[in-house]
Amino acid sequence: MSQMIGLLEVLEDFNGRVDAAKVADDLLLELDDLLPAVDAADLLGFLKVDLGDLILTDEGKRFLSRGSSGRKRMLNRILSKTPVFKSVIVFIKHHEDAETTKDDVIDFLRREMPDLEAESTFRWLVEWGRYALLLRYDSNNGKIKVVQPPAATQPPTPQESKLE
Repeated sequence: MSQMIGLLEVLEDFNGRVDAAKVADDLLLELDDLLPAVDAADLLGFLKVDLGDLILTDEGKRFLSRGSSGRKRMLNRILSKTPVFKSVIVFIKHHEDAETTKDDVIDFLRREMPDLEAESTFRWLVEWGRYALLLRYDSNNGKIKVVQPPAATQPPTPQESKLE
C-alpha cells in the first residue's frame, strides 16, 4: 500500500505523466520492483499505462487529494466491490460473528480461485483490508474478521460507480 501511494505521489510530482523507467531510476529501484505498485494502482484505477508511460488518472488525483481517513474510506468502497474482496467478505460473513481463521480463508481461496496463489493473496487481502478498514486480522490466533465499513461521507467516485 505504501509503495503504491508513494508511486502516485511521484507521478503527481511529474505532473501526472512520466516514463516508468524514469520513476524506477529516480527511486533507485529496478523496474521489476516497481511493477507490483503499478499493477495495484492500475487495478484500482488510480493510474494507467500507455507505451511505458505511467499516467495519473482523475481517480488517482482524487485519492491523493484526500487525507488519510478519506483515502481509507475511498479504498474501502473500491476494494469492497472488487471480485476477490467481495467473495472473501461474503465467505467470512457466513461464519459466526463474521469471523473465521486464516486457514479457512486460504482453503476458500484455493477452492474458489485456483488461479491465485492463496498464501500471497491472503497476505495481500490482510494488508489492504486492514488499511481500508474492511478486515481485522489477529496474527496471534489466526482469526480474521469483517469489520463494518466506515460511513460514506462522499458520493462514489466514477471508478467506484463502474465497479457497482
